[in-house]
Amino acid sequence: MGLPDASLPVPLYRQVFMMLRQRIVDREYAPGEQLLREDGLAAEFGVSRATIRQAIGELVRQGLVDRKQGRGTFVLPTSHPPLGQRFRGSLADLIAETDRSGVRQVEITRQSPVRQRIADSLGLDGNLATIVRRTRTVEGALFAYTINHLPDRFGRMLRVHELRQTGLMTLLESKGVRFASARQSIRAELADVEVSSRLKMDFGGAVLFAERLLFDDQGSPIEFVQSWYRGDLYEYSVALVLGKEEADLRTHLA
Repeated sequence: MGLPDASLPVPLYRQVFMMLRQRIVDREYAPGEQLLREDGLAAEFGVSRATIRQAIGELVRQGLVDRKQGRGTFVLPTSHPPLGQRFRGSLADLIAETDRSGVRQVEITRQSPVRQRIADSLGLDGNLATIVRRTRTVEGALFAYTINHLPDRFGRMLRVHELRQTGLMTLLESKGVRFASARQSIRAELADVEVSSRLKMDFGGAVLFAERLLFDDQGSPIEFVQSWYRGDLYEYSVALVLGKEEADLRTHLA
C-alpha cells in the first residue's frame, strides 16, 4: 500500500482514513482488533500524530472503530464487508439482483433531452427520451445511483409507485417487454457533485461506474442504463464458466 501524498488535492488525514477504512473493509483488521497507537500509525504512514487523530476521528464518526480512553482504538464488529453483486452473466441473474435491491428515491421525467451518444445508442429520431433516476439500497445500505434512459414508448409504461415496489426490468417484462441481451462496460470513477450528493458520500470518493445497453430478441435497444456504485460498499464478481471450446484448447495446450 502506498503512502499518503501531500501533492494530491485530497487532505492527508483523508488519505489515511481511506487506507485504514479499506483495511477494515477487507478484513485486514478483524472485528475487535486493536489498531496501532497514534505514534505507531504516524510512523507507518509518515504523517503527524494530529493527522492520524483526524483520520481516526473520521473512522469513529462512520461507526467503523471505537476509541476507548486509555486503552486504544478497536475495530467494531458492526463494520460490515462490501456488498457483492452476484451477477453470473445471464439476464435472469441480472433481473434477480435488481429485484433484491430496495429504492429510496424515484424520479421520472418524460420527453427529456439526452446526450447524443445515448440517443444514437437507443436509435431515437431526436434526442428526447424518458429518464428514470433512482437511488438504491441493499440490506438497508445506500449503495447505488442509477439513471435509466428509455424510448418514450417504454417510458410511458412506468409509474413511480410501481418502481418503488418492483425492479424496472421486471416491471417492463410484466408489461410484455422481452429482454434478450445486453452489452455492458465497467470502470472506476470519482464521484462528482451529483453522484456524491445522491449517495451521501464525499465528493471525489471512489465509485464503480457501469453502463449497460439492453436489447430485445430482435436486436432493438430497450434502455440505456448508467449506474454508480459506492466503492466502499460494493464489489462486482463474475463467475467464469469454462466452455467446451476453451476446455479443448486447454487440453491441447497441456
